[in-house]
Amino acid sequence: MLGEMGSSLKALTLRTAQGFGVIAITAALALAIPRWAHPEMYPDEQGWGGLAHAMGRAFFHFDFGVACGWVGCPRVRDMWLQGYAADVWMLFGTVAIGVGVGFALGLWCAGRADSRRARFVERAAVVLYCTPAYVVGLGVLLLFHPTFGTLPLPYFFDAAPIRASPLSSPWDWFRSLLVPWLVAAAPLAAMCLRLVVALLREQQGTDHVRTAIAKGVPHKRVIRHHAGPFARAATASLVGVSAPVVVINLILVERVFSVPGFFLHTWKATGRSDGYLDGFRGGTKPSIDLEMLVAISIWASLFVVVLSFAMEFALLRLDPRVRTAQGV
Repeated sequence: MLGEMGSSLKALTLRTAQGFGVIAITAALALAIPRWAHPEMYPDEQGWGGLAHAMGRAFFHFDFGVACGWVGCPRVRDMWLQGYAADVWMLFGTVAIGVGVGFALGLWCAGRADSRRARFVERAAVVLYCTPAYVVGLGVLLLFHPTFGTLPLPYFFDAAPIRASPLSSPWDWFRSLLVPWLVAAAPLAAMCLRLVVALLREQQGTDHVRTAIAKGVPHKRVIRHHAGPFARAATASLVGVSAPVVVINLILVERVFSVPGFFLHTWKATGRSDGYLDGFRGGTKPSIDLEMLVAISIWASLFVVVLSFAMEFALLRLDPRVRTAQGV
């Protein structure tokens, strides 16, 4: 047992170091590109020494500069502190809903392979998988927004972003995130559903499944208890490799629904406007905010790394073959 604990601790330490390495490389690239492309903007941070100073300032002092694309040039750190919680809740909710609903519906469809309802759900999953998240979000707004929607659905849409905590104001927190959660989770759920259905149909020809059917076990129970566990590890692998897509969808969905997270600032940071200029410095034409883009890039890379390694640990727990291959 002590040997297994030592191997697990060693694997955890190694993967943590790998995660920090990936984040450090991403931060170095994000900080180096603007300094080498526009050296006149960073006269005190030139060359490799300037890059090292910028890295130290970012990681040891959490100082990413100021966002002068916004009125008053607020510090990027302050803007991150205001929005990071919404980003974290968006990630957790999206993954939980996407994986949970996708896996459950995959089991349901595999147990009713010849039914019209199962075929309808599978085709709907194809549509959700192929449709960009921002298109689905726009359609939801046009259908259900209480102001201009065809079928108004109050309480779940607001013109201004809602900043609420699950402890201080749980209802406002839940209603501000439910629809963005569902839209961001839709393509992930569709991917998981299609994978689970394909794997379970493939498992129906294996010996242990055929034996269970021969013993008279109901088909739906065979799918859930005998074939289902084989799809869990593959689902974890799929979510892990899809981490960049999940994060990109979070950025798009936060923009569409004005979720008050840090990713919401991506649109303005890239030099876009909403048709009005009063939110930008001095009412002038908006420009690219490099400091904000650097911070958003590092924050997004952290999300990708965390989600990827979380799914890798889930895979180690679900699949004994992976543990054996890696000596854990």
